[in-house]
Amino acid sequence: MPLGAVAEGLKFSPRSVESCLDQGGWRDCIGAAANACMEATEGGYATPVIAGCLSAEHEWWDSELNARYSELQDRARDIDAEPAIEGMPPRPSEAEALREMQRAWIAYRDATCRYEELQWWGGTGASGAYIGCLMRLTGEQALTLRSYLAEG
Repeated sequence: MPLGAVAEGLKFSPRSVESCLDQGGWRDCIGAAANACMEATEGGYATPVIAGCLSAEHEWWDSELNARYSELQDRARDIDAEPAIEGMPPRPSEAEALREMQRAWIAYRDATCRYEELQWWGGTGASGAYIGCLMRLTGEQALTLRSYLAEG
């Protein structure tokens, strides 16, 4: 099955993840939409379909992550703009700390997923392992950022 045909035929919807999150499932929700996609798509457990469904959910989580990161950036800039508290040492920049944390996480994600892909070296599962890792870690980070917003 050509990759273009797979992409056109994917039955991906984020509804299962959104519903799971609404019910408080959090990390258990990661992969729910990809699994539903594989179940609903013809040839769902063929390597190209697996990769396509995992990739579609990864893109959804990446969008969620970017939205939460943007919200945290706005909040961090507001915190950084607050006047210093008299008698206290200057507060380190919240925005810089957020940016450093996210950059370190990206390096961790990339190295981890390259390692997971290597476990399937030479096999057809390598791309699925890599994309699945990206989906899982991106989902986890999106939820972590969401929890920071809930705390603040």
